[in-house]
Amino acid sequence: MSRWNRLALFFLLLCLAPGCAALTLREAQDSFNKGAEIELRALDRSWRSDNPDASPSDSWAALNSYRLANSAATKLIDSNSASLKQDNLLGATYVLKAMALWRISDLEAVPPSEGEQPGAVQGPAGPGKKPANTRQELLAALNRIEELQSHQEITLGTRDRVLFKALYGFYDHDGGRAESDYMKARAWFQSANKRLKESLGGVPPQHPIRVYVGSARLRTLAAWNQALYVGKKSVADPDVPKKDQTAINETAKEAYCGLRPFWETNGDVKKSLTQLLAAVGLPSLQCE
Repeated sequence: MSRWNRLALFFLLLCLAPGCAALTLREAQDSFNKGAEIELRALDRSWRSDNPDASPSDSWAALNSYRLANSAATKLIDSNSASLKQDNLLGATYVLKAMALWRISDLEAVPPSEGEQPGAVQGPAGPGKKPANTRQELLAALNRIEELQSHQEITLGTRDRVLFKALYGFYDHDGGRAESDYMKARAWFQSANKRLKESLGGVPPQHPIRVYVGSARLRTLAAWNQALYVGKKSVADPDVPKKDQTAINETAKEAYCGLRPFWETNGDVKKSLTQLLAAVGLPSLQCE
């Protein structure tokens, strides 16, 4: 798992914590947060040692926690959907399950299957088919949320609505990281950035979920920047790397400066975002 996925979890942990008071979700949320805490501790050690990757023991422990979270959420959905719906918690439970599947697929390093494309909303097997891996399970969970929303069986609050939409971007981000061909990876990262940005549609300007999604966009741009550095010599058109570097830099500036109201008043947020900017290749950046 990359350092940048772990950095994004800093914001995710804060976002999920308020829901822990719901007793029916306690087990699933506690397991998820335990996995996030393991990754956060690994992140802290990686910054101190300048080693971007977690140790196998870190990844294994976090993976087990996310699997427990997914199992607990699944059991809740299967056995208590009616009561969860009555308490307006069914949507949040599905989103938590989807978040756990995202972390599992990332930690398992599941690559895109044949036929998967950037911007997908369903797995290559199509609707009604059994998912072949956790990446496809993630898409199946998102499809289910879409279906429940369309039938007005669940209502998502601002946080859960954004996380639900952002998960499509996380799916694309991980697809890009798994690609060795630059032009294919580029398409995944472009789609990831687009979907993450669109996930904030209608969100109030001061809502803290903006920090989480903004950091995720910078994480995607950092991964895209790394792919460009490694793969630019293999690109046939010499203008493509130059245009892509400009696009990465301009998008990073837009994402970072858009979060100015948050990092101007919070040193920890500014430090985290600055570290991501450095990974994009912009150690210093001025906002007009």
